[in-house]
Parts: sequence; structure tokens; C-alpha cells
Amino acid sequence: MGDFLVSSKEEVDSPDISCVKPVDLNDFIDGDGKIYGYQGLKINVWINSISLHSYADITYQSTTNGDKGITDLKSALQNIFAETIVDNKEEFLQTFSTQRDFIRNMVSDGVVMQSGATDGSSNNAEVVSADLQVIRMQIGSPNAGLLYSRLVPLVLLFVDGSNPIDVTDPDWHLYLLIEKKEDKEDPLYRIVGFTAIYKFFRYPDRLRMRLSQILVLPSFQGKGLGTYLMEVVNNVAVAENVYDLTVEEPSEKFQHIRTCVDINRLLTFDPIKPAIDSAVQTLTKGKLSKRAQIPRFTPPLNAIEKVRESLKINKKHFLNCWEILIYLALDPIDKYMEDYTSVITNHVRSDILGKDIETPKKQVVDVPSEYEPETSFVVFKSLNGEEGNTNVQVDENKPDQEQQLKQLVDERIREIKLVAEKVSKVCPKA
Repeated sequence: MGDFLVSSKEEVDSPDISCVKPVDLNDFIDGDGKIYGYQGLKINVWINSISLHSYADITYQSTTNGDKGITDLKSALQNIFAETIVDNKEEFLQTFSTQRDFIRNMVSDGVVMQSGATDGSSNNAEVVSADLQVIRMQIGSPNAGLLYSRLVPLVLLFVDGSNPIDVTDPDWHLYLLIEKKEDKEDPLYRIVGFTAIYKFFRYPDRLRMRLSQILVLPSFQGKGLGTYLMEVVNNVAVAENVYDLTVEEPSEKFQHIRTCVDINRLLTFDPIKPAIDSAVQTLTKGKLSKRAQIPRFTPPLNAIEKVRESLKINKKHFLNCWEILIYLALDPIDKYMEDYTSVITNHVRSDILGKDIETPKKQVVDVPSEYEPETSFVVFKSLNGEEGNTNVQVDENKPDQEQQLKQLVDERIREIKLVAEKVSKVCPKA
């Protein structure tokens, strides 16, 4: 199934409009998740980015009513698009005019959190124009609930592994990235991205923010708008003095963007500079890799607390950023790379095993694997709002444990280098 985002009826069926993302419709089929009875089946779905209505153009060469019957494609599409899908193409084309003001009307009771570039932004001043706004809406309001119901198909199609949020829970907030274009009539509003944030209580008297979903529509990706939206959310967290900001199961791409944003914030955060200098001074004394025990090289507790209180960066994420801050401060990095890799190796082993790095035993988590009969490391999902962290029982007799550890360390070093290469220039676009 091909999906096409269009903003005018002239773009529908235009050869100049590219498919934004092929989708496997089988993932949304009830029963055994397979389509039966069609030969030469082709499905193109057009999505109106102005009103968020959709229309499915279904073609096929023939049908055969076999043992499994003929799959009800309309039901499968409704599992994704619900009431937003329009049966008649002419009716769909009319939504570009009849529903022209849908977004503008829906966000009319929202709060404008940002217009144009953010203050002190690392890079978005060049890519964020004055016609962009971030508007916050409480999900319990009638307009926000209706608007989000039309966003659900985009969540299902474009946010991997995500499920719709509870539109009856007023602790959810939508942060909508809106493009506002002047027109001969009234200004034309359309959504180019959004994020869903949940606020929850932390004893005794603070609130925390958890970012659950974030999406920049495919047509607008590669322009720095994901970075921009993340910066706005960070600014809100600081302005409203929440306890901290966490992210629920971030994708690799988003985690990369988030880390670049926060590294740039941390590089200008003076209170932690003495701690970074101290860590670098210890590391550059040399030959850590030859020691029986290697220092932890984690930030002092007062630095963790200052970062959380001032920047709202939670502890788990700051520990990851800390490794990059040390990498950036080592000069020349090639001279100290062996010792730095030893530090990262110990951090990775500690993260996996939930034990201090100085522990002499070599240990690995034993879990079934569908790929190999041997075991591999495990990452658990946390239930308390923090990103993954775990303590586990281990089996210390696996012959490939050091190879597994090396692979994880190599991957972590690769991530660190990617961020380090970009933060001193421009944060990655999303």
C-alpha cells in the first residue's frame, strides 16, 4: 500500500507526487494477517494534509473466491483510517475546500508556545520560518480529542510501534507544529508535525513530562523541524519547572536528534565544566586499559542534580550524554582512544548487568533467541517513566560473551562519534 500526502486536489493522481512510505497492509488485517482472493492488487491511499481525510484507490486484475474467501479490504483500511476515510473520490476532492479551515478551527483554543525560531537555538533559525507555530492543546478538550482522532492514522502509519493515546485522559497534551500560510482568503493552517506529552505526578509535589509520540510528516522531514520541536518541548519543561523530561521508547533516529540537541545545551552549561575537566584530566593520565580496575568516569551526583534541575535532562539520558562530553573534550582523541574505549566498555557492561564495572566476573544474560541457540543481552522496558535500566541474574559460562560485548561497545562508539561529528556544526535534520 502506498501513501501520498497532498495539500490540494490538483496533487491527487499527479505524477509529481511521490509515495511517502510504502505500508504493509497485512499488519492491519484481522485473523491471520493475510490478504486473500486478489490478483494484481494495488492500493494507493491519498491523505489530505489540510483536513486529514483520506481516500483509498483500490485496483486489481481479478478476484478468486477460494478456501479463504476474499479479504474485506474496506474493513482493513478502516482499522487504520476509521472515520477519516472517504468512500467516494469526488467527495474526497471536495474536502480540500469544504474542510479548508479544519485545522485553524481546531487549534483556535490552543496556546501558542512558540512562533518562529527558538531563542538560543543551535540551528533552526535558518530552517524555521516565521509562519511556523507550536500550539499546545490539552487532550481533554473537545477540539483536541477530535483533532487527535484524525491524527491517529498518521501515528499508526508513520510512528513505528506506537499506539493511540487515551483521549479521555486530560494529563495528555498535544504540541502541534503548524504551518500558517497567508492566503487571499483567511490564513491556511496545516499540521507539519506533532508530539504527545504526558504529565504525571512525582511525590511529593512535582510533575514530570514524558514524551510519548513525535512525528514530523514525511513531506517535511529533512528540514530540522524535529530538532525545532524538541527544543520547544525542552523550553516548556524548563519554563514550567517540571522535575524532568523523559522519552518513552525512543527510536534510534529520534534518540540521535535528542542527544545532539541536549549535547549543545550541555556544552554551554557552565556548572558541569569542572566535572568534565576533572574526568578528562584523570583519563589523559594514560594506560587505563592496563589497569585491573578502571574508574567509573560517571558524573558526580551534584552535576547530575544540577543538570536535571536546570535543563530537565533525566539521569539516564545525561549519563549517555556524559560519555560524549568527555569524548569531545579529549584532544587529540586518537591519542586517548584506547583508554576511552576501555571506559565505554565498562559502562556498557555495567548497563547490561546492572553491576559495577570493577566486578571481576564476566557475565551475560541468558534469554531465548530465535536466531541463534546461544544467548544474547537483554534490554527491558521500564515501567516508571525512566528509559531502560535493569538488574538481572546472569550465566557466566557463555563462550561468546566477550564478542557480544565488543559488538555493543563498537555500536556505542559509533553512536558517540556520529553525535560528536555533528554537534559542533549543525544538529541533524529530521
